[in-house]
Parts: sequence; structure tokens; C-alpha cells
Amino acid sequence: MKANNNLIKKVLVIAIPTYAMAILTEAMVYTVPMLAITTLIATNLSNDSQELENRIDEDGMDDSGEDDGDDGSGGGMYVDG
Repeated sequence: MKANNNLIKKVLVIAIPTYAMAILTEAMVYTVPMLAITTLIATNLSNDSQELENRIDEDGMDDSGEDDGDDGSGGGMYVDG
């Protein structure tokens, strides 16, 4: 139920100012920045206790930390013909 409350809060934080700006100004020039700003605010509303982990792309490294050549850095360019 908590997830639903967070979702409703986020939707309201985004929708009310964005629609109000669209109705009052009738100009997309003001509506799009309002949408971006309220989206940033809404994403920071929840206090999720989920631990964020950094995801680093480690292509080309095997388990020992040595280059396994899968990223294309270890070989030459081969052209058929």
C-alpha cells in the first residue's frame, strides 16, 4: 500500500503544476520545463531504503582482472577479400 501512496504523490506532484501551467499559459514553452522540474522533484520524494549500487561495465576483463580480448582491444582488424 505504501508503494501506491508514493506513486499517487508523485503523479500529483507532476500532474497538477504541469496541467496548471498548460491551462494558464497555453504555451508548450512553459509546460515542458515545468514537466522536467516536477519530475525531478517527484523522483526525490520517496525515502526508499533500497541500497543503490554502482553498475560498472567491465567488458574485456576476465575473473583474474586480465584482458580476455572480448572487447576488441586485443586483436587486429581483419578484412575479407
